[in-house]
Amino acid sequence: MEVRYGPDGPRLIGYSGNISRAGIMVRATRVFAPGTLLALQVKLPQKTFNLRGEVVWAREGPVQWLASGRIGMGITFIDPPQDFLDSFLRVP
Repeated sequence: MEVRYGPDGPRLIGYSGNISRAGIMVRATRVFAPGTLLALQVKLPQKTFNLRGEVVWAREGPVQWLASGRIGMGITFIDPPQDFLDSFLRVP
């Protein structure tokens, strides 16, 4: 799923490798150092959420590695809204 992100607003585009209530792995060629605070826009099937997060790890590499998930960032969410958290409790 598409994820927009950036320290000054969600201007860059990446793709989720995985997502949970606690955080997200973003597959991206443009990564930020651990500790960087990011604005995120995450498009789930039911709604688009504007979130904040902190980079906990980042790996750079060639664009050819993007699909494999070998490059990108792990981001921990900061105070995600309750409706976002609730979206992980629904049974399909």
